[in-house]
Amino acid sequence: MIGLCFNRPPQYVYSNSRQFLPQERHMDRIFDEDVLILMRKGTLRFWENGTRIQLSAGEYYLQRASLVQEGREESDIPNYYFIHFHGFFREGGHLPIRGKFNEEHISKYVKKIEDLGIEAPALEYQRWFFAILSELAKQQNDDSLADNVRSYLLQNYMHRITLEDIGKAFFLTKNQIIYLFRSTYGKTPHRYLMDYRLDKACKLLVSTSYPINTVSEMVGFEEYSVFYRAFFSKYGISPTDYREIKSAKFFIPPPNERPTK
Repeated sequence: MIGLCFNRPPQYVYSNSRQFLPQERHMDRIFDEDVLILMRKGTLRFWENGTRIQLSAGEYYLQRASLVQEGREESDIPNYYFIHFHGFFREGGHLPIRGKFNEEHISKYVKKIEDLGIEAPALEYQRWFFAILSELAKQQNDDSLADNVRSYLLQNYMHRITLEDIGKAFFLTKNQIIYLFRSTYGKTPHRYLMDYRLDKACKLLVSTSYPINTVSEMVGFEEYSVFYRAFFSKYGISPTDYREIKSAKFFIPPPNERPTK
């Protein structure tokens, strides 16, 4: 996968904010500088070398120099921050062409650039540009690692899983695991795993006749009491009542027992 390489430091040129008007389109151009786009609001649409690109809030994109960019269709009033620069791209580069970013973390570096006066030395602009690129690369690595942790949880949900187990599998501390996972999925690994197990339990309760304590064990709960409390806390009814209510909805009585008009 093509990415921006950091072995040859990218060189900052210029930056600013951009707000589109209603029905405005991206310009048609072949630009001689690379451009980093940090989407804040709306949706930006353009075509690049014949490929349609659509960006929404929380996404970044690296437009490479000398590619054909066309505004074939209207954008939805996008607002974004852009940085012109000269960079080097190659297979396996440090920063992918496209990805998501945490605006809270990136905005503090953007503000540093915006607060620089016209007399500020070029090194200061370069400094905060590097900080943005470094943070973007870190966030992409964090997201990939969080995805791997999620895959680990889903593959092993029927077994007992602790933070120590995850830490050994990915060489992370407990705090690192919780921070990375919550930043990507909005909840801790424990909460994510609990919700996944309960969802699996719901499907088994409706689609099978296994005893409820067996269902509890099948989805990874070591104690039935823990399963019962978690189930009731999330759905407001017991597993037994859930099975009866949901199963009744899908029950089709024999022809001789169906009501007649």
